[in-house]
Formats: sequence, structure tokens, C-alpha cells
Amino acid sequence: MAVGIELKEELLKVEQVIGETTARKVLREVIKIADTLPTAEKIISVDVIILTTSFQLIKNKILVEGTAKVRILYVAREATGAQPVQVFEEDISFELIAEVPGTEPLMNAWVQVDVHDIAFDLVDIRTVDVRVVISARVKVTVTEQLEVVTEVTGPADLQVTRELLKVEDVIGDAQAQALVTGRLIVPFEKPDIDSVISVEAKPRLTDVQVLDGQVVVEGLIDVDVLYAAVPQDPTPEGVKLPVHFFSSQLRFSQVVEVPGAAVGMVAQARIIFETVSFTELDFRTVTVDVVLKIVAKVTIVRQLEIVTDVTSASEVLDVEKRLLRVEDVIGEDIAQTIIKEVLEVPREKPNIERILRIDTSVKETSWRIIDGKVIIEGVIELQTLYVAQTPEGDQPVHHMSHRVKFTLFVEIPGTQEGFTAETRVAVEHVDFELVEDRRFTAKVLVGVFAKVTEPVQLNVVVNVVVVSPAPPAPCPQPTIVMVTIQPGDTLWALARKYNTTVEAIIQANPGIQPENLQVGQVIQIPACPAPKG
Repeated sequence: MAVGIELKEELLKVEQVIGETTARKVLREVIKIADTLPTAEKIISVDVIILTTSFQLIKNKILVEGTAKVRILYVAREATGAQPVQVFEEDISFELIAEVPGTEPLMNAWVQVDVHDIAFDLVDIRTVDVRVVISARVKVTVTEQLEVVTEVTGPADLQVTRELLKVEDVIGDAQAQALVTGRLIVPFEKPDIDSVISVEAKPRLTDVQVLDGQVVVEGLIDVDVLYAAVPQDPTPEGVKLPVHFFSSQLRFSQVVEVPGAAVGMVAQARIIFETVSFTELDFRTVTVDVVLKIVAKVTIVRQLEIVTDVTSASEVLDVEKRLLRVEDVIGEDIAQTIIKEVLEVPREKPNIERILRIDTSVKETSWRIIDGKVIIEGVIELQTLYVAQTPEGDQPVHHMSHRVKFTLFVEIPGTQEGFTAETRVAVEHVDFELVEDRRFTAKVLVGVFAKVTEPVQLNVVVNVVVVSPAPPAPCPQPTIVMVTIQPGDTLWALARKYNTTVEAIIQANPGIQPENLQVGQVIQIPACPAPKG
């Protein structure tokens, strides 16, 4: 650093977005019902859960691999004891490729794989043809560390230009595995268990706290148990089917170690369901073990005044700049709303006697920005399993699906059209009430998170030196030298090295951007011989 100029620098660690995309793929599998299970009369429902996923970054692409667990609920042709409803599962391995130009192997990626659509046909009494459309959302970033100049002192006539940035500094991320165990008791009003048909577990986040060196993640697991009941004498209303359902909740808390985390920082957490297993302890008790993967990321939003230019009338300055691409954080917030919808039984389905359960999933979300708000639109798919009003001895478990559109908004002051939003929508709770035998009300509690950023590109100052004036003009007959730009090169430094001027280099390279030289770029320099003497 030359005498007369003093710099104050600060290390900036930011994630630069390389690109993001959504890729879809159709998985088709012909699934055979195991010989140990009874044959199928009809399929009630097919559910698919995306289990473990992994990804690999290659040039311009992300290879995503994973497993889809298919759960098929069906009516048996010959009931086994008191269990006319059966369930079986099959794993489907998949891989897909998402193209994101600019991707390199050592970059970072965020990948979320969801089920977009499911279709199925019962081919014969032991064969089910299943088609699953999966959707992978991919975002590729690169973490860049850059020493930026925040203050410059020197000659009295020094002119310093600054830009205020609000950037998200990444402290670190980590993951942990949690095993949540619980004992579930059949509600008093429900009959005893003959055998459990299926257990489903859906985790959801309730709270995230940042402590020194760690993130504490708390949540709830909604556990749904479908079971065949011990046969009972008919009640006055008549019990036509020994299939029942009850739900329960398990609370959990998990610590994720994140070095550098501190109170006051911001954490984002994601809970990924992995497996659930169960054991029937007795006719009224079931124990469950749920395995979760929890991913936590800690950031801090910093406001920095970054120097973007330095000039002086009394000194010749060589100002080195780098192009910085950042997401200027405008703000983030969460919102909740209850969507209430009266739904009707499809014409081809029988009347409802009682509803067993309603499963939900969020489909086809999109967002748009207006002044001060993020508007999120999408579709919630409801899968309803119910006991139908059918003649005695029939199999009355039926299934129907509905799609409900929604529009939500999150207020974020300072948001403007043209900014970028990151959104997440989740169903937090579902309640239902039977209105009449062909109509019921569904109440869905939806939570949404929105974060708004503004893509910013700035040429920021990373070094300033005082230099001796270059020759006022190039020599009459310069020699053209082809030079490959190296890290740290500036036109001032190259002009001094080859005894020419910045203006001469610019003239020899039409279209060159002096403040955005790229490493590996080849330019022409009109070089002059060194002065004699």
C-alpha cells in the first residue's frame, strides 16, 4: 500500500446465486402384491412419500437421486379375519437431471423433491400400475469471500463514493438426525385394536432458536393410525366395518451444532421425514419410532457501506475493483390463514357414514410481487378416506380427492415489482366436519414464509494505491503484445508494466470494461520499450 492512502477492509462472505430451475420426471412402476397378502378387489388410495435424496453437481447440471416410497391401500377380495383393508409398500429408486448453466462441481445446491401427481390402475388381482410425477426444485449458489474496502483516508481532496448494502452473511450450516419415540393410546370412544393397517407420520416445525454454537429446532409430529378393530356387536347406528382411525401428536426438540452461531442471529431449519415403524403393545397401545433429518442454516443480515469508487485531483490512483453480485435483503416474514371449504362427494361415490382422515399436500405454488407485498397462489390437494353408507357385509372404505385453490399474501415493507422472492407453503393442520351424508367442511390451516431480495451487481473497491504518472502518450511505434489477464491485474498496473497508457490499452481493445477484467481474458497491449537511462 502506497504512503498517503489508508484502507479499512472487511471480510464479506456471501452466497451468489448461479441459477435455479424446476425439473420433472414421470416414474412408472408395475407393482406386484406380495403372495403373503390377500388379492385386491379395488384400490382405495395410493400415497407417495419422497424419502432420502442426494445430489451431485457436475458442469451445468445437478444429478438428483432418491427413493419414492409408494403406499397402496386396497380392499382385499377375501378379508383376513377382521381386516378387509390391506396396505403394502414398495420403494422406487429414481434419478433426474436439472440443468442450471454455470454450475460447477464445488458449488452449493439446495434441492427439494416433491410429488406433483399420482395415477394408478389395478391391472389384475395382484398387479398395480403406478405413475408418479415428481418435481425437483433446484437452486445453485457459490459462497464467495471477498475483502471489501469500507473506509479510505488519504489526501484532503480524496473523493470516496459509497453504497449501502444489506447482505446475508452465511455463518454455517449443519444437519442432525433425530429419533422420536412415542406411545399412542386408542381414544376411549374407539374400539380395541385387532391389527394395525398403517401408521403415517408428518412432522412440522414449530420453533427455531439460535444459541451460541447451536440451533435448537422444535416441532410436532402428527401421527395417523389406521387399524382393524376387534369385531363388536352392532350399535343402534350399526357398525358395518371394523376399520377405524385415530390420530395423536408427538413433540420433539433437537439440537444441531453450528459453529459460529450466536444469539441474535437468524436460523432457517428444514425437517425431512425418513422412516416410521410401529409395534402393537396391546389391544389399546401402539408404540412408534419416527426418524427425522433436520437441516439448519445460520445467517446474519449485515448493513455495510461499501466503497465503490475513489478519486483524487492531486494524486494518480490505481483503484482495483471486483464485480460483486449479491442478493440485497429487503425483508422476510411469515403468515397464517385458515382456508374453509365445503366439499361434496363425487357423483359416482357412495354417501358418507363417517370420515376416517384427510391427507393434504400443497401443489403448484407461484408468487408475484406488488408494492409492499408478496402474493402466493397455489392449490391444496385433499385426499379423504371415509366409511360409506353401504349394505351390510359390503366393504365401505372409500376414497375421494378434491383440489382447493388459495391466494395468500405476506406484507414486507420496501418490496417492489422486479424483486425476487423465496417462498415456502405448508399445511399445518386439517380439521373436518360432516355437514350431511354428501357434504363436509374442511378447514385447512396454511402457513407461508416469504423472503424478498433484490439482485444487485456492484463494482466494489478492493485496493487503492498511489502510482507514478504513466507516460503521457504511447511511443510512436508500439509493439502489440497479447496478454492474458491474471488475478489482481488492472489496466493501471499493465500500463506501467508495458510503458503505455490506460487510454492506449482501451483504444486497442474496443468494448473492454476496465473495472470488470476477467481472469483468463486475452487483451492487446501497445507496449513501448523502457525509457533509456
